[in-house]
Amino acid sequence: MTVADVLAADAVSALDQARDPYPLYAWLREHAPVHEAEPGVFLLTRYADCRTVLTDARGYDAPGRDRSAGAKGPAAVLAGVMSGQRGERHRRMRGAVNAPWSAAARRIMAELPALCDDVLRPATDRLADGETVDLHEYAVALPVDTILLLLGLPLEDRDFVRTVVPAIFQVSGPAPGSREPGDPDAAMRQLVSYLRGHVQERIAAPRDDIISQLAASHRDHPELLDDTELTSILVGLMVAGFPQIAAGIETALVLLLRDERRRLSLREDPARFVDEVLRFDTPVQTPPFPRIPTRNVVLGDVEIPAGSVLWPLLGAANRDPAQFTAPDEFDPYRDPLTPLSFGGGIHHCLGARLACLEIGTVLRRLSDRNGTLVLAGEPSQRIGRLRGFTSVPVRLERGA
Repeated sequence: MTVADVLAADAVSALDQARDPYPLYAWLREHAPVHEAEPGVFLLTRYADCRTVLTDARGYDAPGRDRSAGAKGPAAVLAGVMSGQRGERHRRMRGAVNAPWSAAARRIMAELPALCDDVLRPATDRLADGETVDLHEYAVALPVDTILLLLGLPLEDRDFVRTVVPAIFQVSGPAPGSREPGDPDAAMRQLVSYLRGHVQERIAAPRDDIISQLAASHRDHPELLDDTELTSILVGLMVAGFPQIAAGIETALVLLLRDERRRLSLREDPARFVDEVLRFDTPVQTPPFPRIPTRNVVLGDVEIPAGSVLWPLLGAANRDPAQFTAPDEFDPYRDPLTPLSFGGGIHHCLGARLACLEIGTVLRRLSDRNGTLVLAGEPSQRIGRLRGFTSVPVRLERGA
């Protein structure tokens, strides 16, 4: 069966199930860069088109709650998160969280090297003893602990978070640690109850953390941040706070360890190395929500009615040869290096800078070993719109 046959049969399913989606993306960019996967639903694969719909907030809205009126369970709660809102609601929610997030992120960035060392110590001790270690476990552990500290939640709750978030995330793609199908409805109820309990605690006894500041904003100005919006902000931060970053860490580790020459570029410019990882094999292949044109538009030579659903395929845009020379090659020195991995415009990922720093810190801490870290077996690739690996076995090779 050809790529064209697969896409004609069910493009969205084909992309979800592809272990390597990039040949599909290449075919789409060449033959159907604005592809109507089903009536009224379009897949975009060119960088320029994806950037346009992500950055032009007047021409292309987020769905907003009104388009999810019939949603139930986890989908209904996720429909209210900040990244899916438009207009005034989005401005109010983003405005409420920007300052507390920035302050908490600055503190965490200063503490990240020490936090990373604490998380990795069991792995590095075992590696030093000559054992083979699966780094998937630790790739998940760092962003879980980071988001808990950011929000002001107890680190003792890490097992709870690692259980409920992957179950919820299944409504939009498999997540790290999701070994069983689980119950997304039950998991969402648990997470909402958990977060609301902490909000009530902060109202009674405020602390210096994000939840306390958001709870105070809601208490003092409920017209600017109602109870549902407060809960949705916290759910959104939690759900986006670790699965995607874990996938980025796993992907970066595998790309680094598969080619010895890449270690030099990591040492020379860690930030560009991470940017190229996120371009080359984008951990999150689509934004969390589509874009909706506010008027009839033409992309390429395709007429798209207002109200249609547009899915920018970030992984495809980041391999577009019209934007990146030799896009299927890993090259941290390329110019320009401007991937769309964190979306764009008013919905650009709030935690993009911290996510990159988490990935880079893990790579540098693991590379700074008395020996050379190498793959001890073939990593297990995750399939779906969330990339990454479910297993990254490594060992330490010592020089003679």
